[in-house]
Amino acid sequence: MKYVACYCRVSTDEQAKFGFSIQAQKDALERYCKENNYKYEFYLDEGISASSMKKRKALNEMLSKCNVFDIILFTKLDRLSRNVLDANNINKLLMENNCTMKAIDEDDIDTSTADGTFIFNLKVSLAQREIGKTSERIRFVFQNKREKGEVTSGTCKYGYKIENKKFVVNEEEAQNIISLFEYFISVNGNIGKTYEFFIEHFPHKGQDAMSAYLRDTSYIGKYKLYRKNIYLDNYIPPIMDTNLFYSVQNLLVKKEKNSIKVRYPSLFSGIVHCNICGHRMCKKQDNRVKNKVIRYCCDNASRKKVGSLEYKCNNHKLINEVDIENYLLTNIKNIANQYVCENQILSTLNKNKNNSKKINEIEKKIIKLKDLYLDDLIDKTMYKTDYYKLNNELDSLKSQEIVSISRDLSHIKKFLNMDIESIYKELTDEEKRTLWLNYIDKIYIENNEIKEVILL
Repeated sequence: MKYVACYCRVSTDEQAKFGFSIQAQKDALERYCKENNYKYEFYLDEGISASSMKKRKALNEMLSKCNVFDIILFTKLDRLSRNVLDANNINKLLMENNCTMKAIDEDDIDTSTADGTFIFNLKVSLAQREIGKTSERIRFVFQNKREKGEVTSGTCKYGYKIENKKFVVNEEEAQNIISLFEYFISVNGNIGKTYEFFIEHFPHKGQDAMSAYLRDTSYIGKYKLYRKNIYLDNYIPPIMDTNLFYSVQNLLVKKEKNSIKVRYPSLFSGIVHCNICGHRMCKKQDNRVKNKVIRYCCDNASRKKVGSLEYKCNNHKLINEVDIENYLLTNIKNIANQYVCENQILSTLNKNKNNSKKINEIEKKIIKLKDLYLDDLIDKTMYKTDYYKLNNELDSLKSQEIVSISRDLSHIKKFLNMDIESIYKELTDEEKRTLWLNYIDKIYIENNEIKEVILL
C-alpha cells in the first residue's frame, strides 16, 4: 500500500473571486485516495499565494517528510506552485527521495513518467509567465495612479495622512519631524543625544526609524520609489524647506567621511563572537593614528532596544586585534593539544557504539503509528504525543551516531608540528588571516577577554 501526502492551497483572492475552497480540494483528494487504496494525510495552506514557498508552512512541513511518502497529490498544478524555480526545486527534492507528484484533475501532470515531467515543466513555465504579465499590469496601474497623485499603498509615511487617495500633511507629525531635524543640527549631529530626543517624541520607534526619517527626501517633496533610485516630484507635499533638510544631509555626510579612511585587512573578522549574546563581533578601525589599529566590538552593545535607552548587549569593551593575536600565539598549541586529546578519548568511548539497529526499530514504530492513525485506531492527540516522542528518540540516536564518527585530526596534528612562532613572523596579513581561518572556527570574547577558542 502506498503512502501519499495530499496538499491543498487557496489564496484569499481566489476564494473570493472564483469560489475555490480547501474543503473542495480535500474532498476530491480523499475520494481519489480511497479509490486507489492509498494511505494519506493532508497538508493545508489557506489564504496563501503560490508565488513563493517561504510563507507556506504546510508545504515546507510536507517536503521535510517527503522521504516517507510515495506520492505527493494535489488537485491542479497551480495549487502547488507557479514559480519555475520553486517547482523544479520541489521536483528535484522529491526525485532524490524516490517520491513522485501527481495532479488528480490534470492527467498529464505525473512525474512518474517522462511525458508527465515534460508537461509539468511546460505548465509551470506558462503559469510563471502569467504571473509576470500580471505584475506588468499592476506596475502599469501603479504608474497611472502615481501620475494622478494617488497613493499606491495602504502604508502611510510618518508626517502624512491619506485623504481622497492622496498624501496630505499631518500637521502634528510634521512638526515632530521638523523638530527632529532642528535638534539634530543643534547637537552637531550627535547620534546618541538625537536618539534620546527621538524616543521621547516618537514612541515605539527605534534607531533604524530615526535614521530613515533623517534621510527621507519625501519631506522636501521628492518621493523615492521603493528599492529604486527614482524620485517623483509633485507627488507628495513637502513639510520642510530644502535648507533645513540639506543641512542635516551635510552633517550626515561629514560624519561618514570622517569615519572612512584607509582600510586595513583584519585577521579575525568573521570568527570573533560575543560570549554574552553570541552575535558576531564587528571590526573597528582607529583612524586617529598613522599605524594600523584594529579592535573588535559587539555590534549589539552599540544598538539600543526599540523605544528604550537600554542596550541589546552589555559586552561594551573593545578588544585589540594585537591582544587576540598574542593570546593565540602563546596558547594555540595548548588548545590544539587539548582538542586532540578530547577527540581521541571521545572516539575511544564511542568506538563500538552503533545505533543503526535501534534507529531502524524506531523508524518502523513511526510507520506503524502512522498506520494506526490513518486507520482511525488512535486519535490525533495520541498520534502527536507518540510521534514527537519517537522522533525525539530518533534525533537523539542519530546525533549520537554523528558524534561517534571519528574526526580527522591530521590537520591539527600537522599544525602542532609546525614552528608557528618562526613561520608567523614571515607571513603577510593576508597569509596570517588564512592561517587562522584554516584552524579556528570561533573565538568567544567577553569584556576584553578571550573566553573560548573553538577549532575546526
